[in-house]
Amino acid sequence: MENLDLKKYNLKLLIDFDSTFIKSESLEIISDISLEHNQNKNKIISKIKELTDLAMNGELSFSDALSKRIKLIKANKNHINQSVEKIKKEISLSFYENMSFFKKNYENCFVISGGFSDIIEPVLFKYNIPKKNIFANDFLYNEKQEIYSINKDNPLSKDLGKIKVAQQIEGEKIIIGDGYTDYELKKYGEASLFIQHIENINRKKLNKSADLISNSLTDSLIFLEDYYGK
Repeated sequence: MENLDLKKYNLKLLIDFDSTFIKSESLEIISDISLEHNQNKNKIISKIKELTDLAMNGELSFSDALSKRIKLIKANKNHINQSVEKIKKEISLSFYENMSFFKKNYENCFVISGGFSDIIEPVLFKYNIPKKNIFANDFLYNEKQEIYSINKDNPLSKDLGKIKVAQQIEGEKIIIGDGYTDYELKKYGEASLFIQHIENINRKKLNKSADLISNSLTDSLIFLEDYYGK
């Protein structure tokens, strides 16, 4: 769908990262690397996944889930660099297939994520999305380059953080994502449409809230062309 011109319709496409732009959750990938020699690795990763699912289903506040997950991963800068290389191979198939769409529409595409800029920015480099259009959380490192916390002044570390970020973006906004924090953009009036992306995971509790349940980015772009091109 490289022919869809977001600028023509004055549309701003807001896109989630974890389980949408990429196939999985980046904190789980980081944990898989950082906890390699921890005998409780599988148990901890299961807990991280549980916290992610609770937050993305709207059953636990995002800020609580994030702070609890950060305490569990026990990662350092080297782990993050290794994770970036692994996540570069985790791009969702339909996003990879539509790389030309991003090269054409990069100015009107935004990634808004509760994930982390140290991961997201290098992964998205070849998709031409400007750094100023990528909004994500920030790790805080100590002198040993170990993650000890996150930047709590960043609105994305808090509940409804995506709402505050979206308020900075002018134009009609569409959100594509898999989780409750994405739906909140539609719920609170910051997006005209919520497209639930289920290529990687279908959070069925959100199905009734979606304007479109989409199996791929291609399906979403066809829908938008039909919806705005009438």
